[in-house]
Amino acid sequence: MRLETAQRLLASVHAAATESSLRVSIVVVDARGIEVASARMDEATWFTLGIARSKARSAVAFGRPSADLGAMREAHPDVWRLADDQLPFEATTLPGGILVHDAEGAVVGAIGVSGAAPEEDVRVAQGAVSDLAAGHDSDVPSRGTGL
Repeated sequence: MRLETAQRLLASVHAAATESSLRVSIVVVDARGIEVASARMDEATWFTLGIARSKARSAVAFGRPSADLGAMREAHPDVWRLADDQLPFEATTLPGGILVHDAEGAVVGAIGVSGAAPEEDVRVAQGAVSDLAAGHDSDVPSRGTGL
């Protein structure tokens, strides 16, 4: 995940959230779950930055959107508990963590958004990822570079 890509994702979420009168926090992580960029919008609640970080890191750690993790936790509670015990953060099933893929489909990171209703967090996060994929593929590194 390149810094420029992470900044584009932040800017896209910021614009969409502002347009919808939302105040959110945004965190972008690389494929290892290491933070690349983050922002807390003016008037966003202080703790939303940590929640956004957990959403992004959970999506990367489990290789799927954070909202999809609830079904996994319910179906396989022992797997969830064992995996969560090994992570350096508390995983979450809260919606708003979305994977970011490169042009070849490899996961290069994730974005997490928190501060609005869950469906709004997902909408602005997914919108930013979709916008990036549709028009800015060259900003997402190819597999094996920029990570």
